[in-house]
Amino acid sequence: MKNRRKLVVRLSKGEGEDNEKEKVEENEAVFHKKLKIKLKEKGKEGRLILLEDYLDYFIRGNKTLPPDFPTFVREIMGLDEREGFLHIRIWHENSELVDFATARDYEYKIDTYD
Repeated sequence: MKNRRKLVVRLSKGEGEDNEKEKVEENEAVFHKKLKIKLKEKGKEGRLILLEDYLDYFIRGNKTLPPDFPTFVREIMGLDEREGFLHIRIWHENSELVDFATARDYEYKIDTYD
């Protein structure tokens, strides 16, 4: 686990003030999350159903398609299927993918990468 580090440098001017330097620098660890979403059917057909549902979710919700949607489609079609689950990397638990899975009744769970 990466540690969080804080370095403080204070800049002050004048004779009556301390001439210390403090700078705030934080190294925060970024932990990717893993969304494990169960396909409604196994194999390529299940992936296509997931992508159709995802596209429908955007259209019916009057949401804008993300600019990286074609990349997302290629990623979904190329992911390994583990016991009917796809493991998709997400940045946080409030991801649009989690909202989609909840709205469309997909079975899912979220894990943190080690």
